[in-house]
Amino acid sequence: MIWLITVFVVVAALFGGWAWLIAPQMDKKPDFGHLTGFDYAHRGLHRLEDGVPENCITGFRLAEESGYGMEFDLQLTKDKKVVVHHDATLERSCGEDAAIADLTYGELRRYRLFGTGERIPLFSEVLGALKGRTPLIIELKSYNDPAELCELAMKELDGYKGPYCVESFDPRIVAWFRKNRPEIVRGQLMCRYKKGDEGLGAFEAFCATHMLTNFHTRPNFEAYDIHTRDIPSMGLSKGLMGMQEVSWTVRTEEEYLKAKSLGSLVIFEEIRP
Repeated sequence: MIWLITVFVVVAALFGGWAWLIAPQMDKKPDFGHLTGFDYAHRGLHRLEDGVPENCITGFRLAEESGYGMEFDLQLTKDKKVVVHHDATLERSCGEDAAIADLTYGELRRYRLFGTGERIPLFSEVLGALKGRTPLIIELKSYNDPAELCELAMKELDGYKGPYCVESFDPRIVAWFRKNRPEIVRGQLMCRYKKGDEGLGAFEAFCATHMLTNFHTRPNFEAYDIHTRDIPSMGLSKGLMGMQEVSWTVRTEEEYLKAKSLGSLVIFEEIRP
């Protein structure tokens, strides 16, 4: 009998510890209502065949005009300007082997996105081009000092009247918002990592995959790759603790219907929901 009790106590402790590690914010949660009811265009409503590349002002305007929210990425230039661009370098988008963090914004303006006439925009230009009618999912990249990027981005956002939330793969960034701007809805981006991805060791990759950094960030939503989201931690955090899921990146009608059936908010491209 004693060994059964011991086993039960050990199992209960392990389960409780796991649940504590992956839990979302449970009290004093910011209002999520302004973000629901929308689908989100991944890096804007882009279609390169029509001359509209990802993460450009035209694509963001089109998303808003079409009634979609939008997702986009922030990072810093050498002279500390907040710009909207996904990759750390210009190789894929502009055919130039140069890091954005090594260029001033004046130097960056010389480049065009994917052979179009569109430039890499300042974050302030994107906010100024929008009317605030649909919500933004703003991803902060980890190419720069996390605290500096967060602080400079918030200087721009504090004057913006439309709805938005923030997210990042980097737990340090999500934790910054937990500590410094708890009134803002924050999300932890996740996917299935393996050793070596993003420079992670085996243990770090395991923690990132299974949401084990949530004890540090206490996110309001988990943005997980829809192709790898079937993990026990997601089921527990949603089913037992009410975690909101955001699914990325949805590219087919089948994936869209799956995400909706899961109760997820959807970040999409290549389709028009």
